[in-house]
Amino acid sequence: MSKMKELDHIADCVVDIVSEHLDHNIAWAVDDTIVDGLEHDDFMNAIHHIRCAVVRKLNTKYNG
Repeated sequence: MSKMKELDHIADCVVDIVSEHLDHNIAWAVDDTIVDGLEHDDFMNAIHHIRCAVVRKLNTKYNG
């Protein structure tokens, strides 16, 4: 395996782990907030928005 393929493989493994942790931390962060009171699609849309915002902010932090 080439060096770049190996680095990409490692990154893919880390993405799976970070994604799991991100979902867990978002659930913890929205507990007892206005988001926690939302229902169905509104709740899912809010979680999606938060997830995308976190990824965007991390991207800015490391590539900004």
